[in-house]
Formats: sequence, structure tokens, C-alpha cells
Amino acid sequence: MICFIRRSTIDYDIRLRKYVEACIETGTPYYAITWDRQRNCTCVYENEFQYKAFAPYGGGWRNLLMLLGWFFFVYYHLLRNFGKYRVIHACNIEILLMVLPFLLLKKRVFFDIYDSFNTKIEAIVSKWADVLILPHHKRLVQVGVTVDDLKRFFVVENVPRFSSKMEIRKYDLNKCNTRIKLSYVGVFEKEIRGLENLLRLVYEDDRFELQIAGVGANMESMVEEYARKCDRICYHGKVSYETALEIMNNSYFIVALYYQLNPLHRFASPNKFYESLYLGKPIITSLNTLIGDQVIDGNTGYAIGDDYASLKSLFSNFYSEEFATNYKVKSDNCSDLWKSKYSMYFDKVLKNDYINLVNQID
Repeated sequence: MICFIRRSTIDYDIRLRKYVEACIETGTPYYAITWDRQRNCTCVYENEFQYKAFAPYGGGWRNLLMLLGWFFFVYYHLLRNFGKYRVIHACNIEILLMVLPFLLLKKRVFFDIYDSFNTKIEAIVSKWADVLILPHHKRLVQVGVTVDDLKRFFVVENVPRFSSKMEIRKYDLNKCNTRIKLSYVGVFEKEIRGLENLLRLVYEDDRFELQIAGVGANMESMVEEYARKCDRICYHGKVSYETALEIMNNSYFIVALYYQLNPLHRFASPNKFYESLYLGKPIITSLNTLIGDQVIDGNTGYAIGDDYASLKSLFSNFYSEEFATNYKVKSDNCSDLWKSKYSMYFDKVLKNDYINLVNQID
């Protein structure tokens, strides 16, 4: 049996959900210790034990008492079920540090780094874990280790699992006389996700229309104000994943910028890259980032600088035949790469390779 530990619920965490569904579909026993931080989730999956304590993201020291309760909650379940599980799958550094003593008790510990926050500590403790899991092999550079430093290394890319087939809409820009359709669906963050520049571009240039969805960083009122002043900006608020896909499917371009004012963005491995491939929609992302390198290597979108001028100049020749031809190539490359490399990713990597790793580790 494998025990997953994560400071969010299975239903909320797409990456954790894929691990759990791989266990369910292969008949691999599991249970999960999770935290319902908003106290608004039900246990959708069997064998999930949720810690119910309100602790808003970004709450800092105000969450200290809840964190102490979380510590005791995790240890209660780990000790109570000690004889049932062999592997602990620790999601992110704070969970790994909690469960390190269980290495001395002969449990196998997988260290899955979703997002790096303290690479100096991660570099040390990743060498102690039985398996280090990262979303991309280039993230080894970020953590500061090599494969030779580790007991085992395993890659699980952030490839979404799409629950149903949807009708993918392909666009021929030579035949499109409408405005340039942009979409942004995701977390709102000030200054580092290019949202200010994106909204300004659409507001000032009537060639564009923008479908935008998401919340965060108290930016909702700003987005609402732009939408009120400009009928070419439509704000959807917080949406379901199915609605998010539909919004992106109806656009020409998916915007996913990662400005390097946040140094962690250099190694961002977002779902948006794979959603772009699945939908056949070229992505607009940032130069000198991991996702930007992937886009350039596969010619599946556009990697631009971290400023307004770079975003605006991208569309300087939008109505030309050259732009339309290049757009079609990028769109086709998206679809081809999805079909050849990622359409069966869940079955090959999660249900097969990952489950084999769990079952065979000494």
C-alpha cells in the first residue's frame, strides 16, 4: 500500500488525483492524508482522510496553530496505519521533512517536488529519499542535484488527464475575419504573469478580444473594471476545468506568461503547455524559461520577452499570409506532438511505470 500526503485535497490537486486514479485503475491499495484548507470539500475518493481546518493560502504565521494540528493529524494516521503501507509519497518539501523519521523505520519515501521553494534544503534531503520525482528532468538543475546524487529519479510531467473527448476547434487565420481571440485561464498574480500587459493590450487595441478566467492576488476588481470599460474583455471569474478548456478551445492563442521577476518561473512546468498541445492552440509564453524552451523546440507557439512591447510586437503582422502560414504550422505541431508523445501518457507513465516503481521498490 502507498500513502499519499498533501496539503490539499485529491479533488483540488490535479497531480495528486492522477496518482490516485492510477492506483484505483490498477487495483493498487492506497490511502491519502490531505488538508481541506477551505473547509468546503467532500471526500470524493475512497480512503482519503481530510484534515478539516480553515487556513487561507498566504496566511503566514496566522496559520501556525492549524499547521501544528496538521502535524498531529498526519502522525496520528501514519502511526495508526503503520502496518498497512510500505511507501509514503510526500508532496513537496514541507511534507518530506515531516516524514523523514519514517526512513529510519524502514518505510520507503518518495519525494515529489511540485514547486521548489528552498533548493538548498531540497538538494540535501532529495539524496535521502528513496525516489525523487520531478515534472521535468531539467528541474534537476534547479534543485541542484544530478541523477548520480540520487537513489532513484523519476519524471512525471504535468500532463492533464482529459475526462472526455471534446470537439477541437481549429482555425485558419486566412479565413478568419474576426478579432484576434486570446484566452487566459489560471491564477492571478501581480506583475509576474503578464496580466497587466495583456489587459492593456486588449483595451488599447480593438483588433483583440480576451476571454479571461481565474482569481487571486486581489486582482479580480481590476479585471472586472477592465471588462466593464471594454466590451472586448469578458471576465468569467472562477470556472470549472471543463469550462476552462472550452474557453481556451474557442481562442486562437492561449496566454501563459511567466515573467522572471519571480526566479522560480525559470523552471515552471505548467499544465497550460500540455493543454495547448491537446487543443492544437499555439501558446504565448516567456523566453528563457523551461516552457519557453519547450515551445521553441517543438515550434508549438511563441516565446516572448517580459514586457509590453514584446507582447504587442508579436501581432505586428498578424493579418499577413506569412503569419497565418506559421500559425498553422504551430497548430499542427501542437496536435502532432500531443498524439505522438502525450495522448497515452497516463497509461504508460502513471498506470504502468509509476505503479511498477511502487510495487517493485525494495
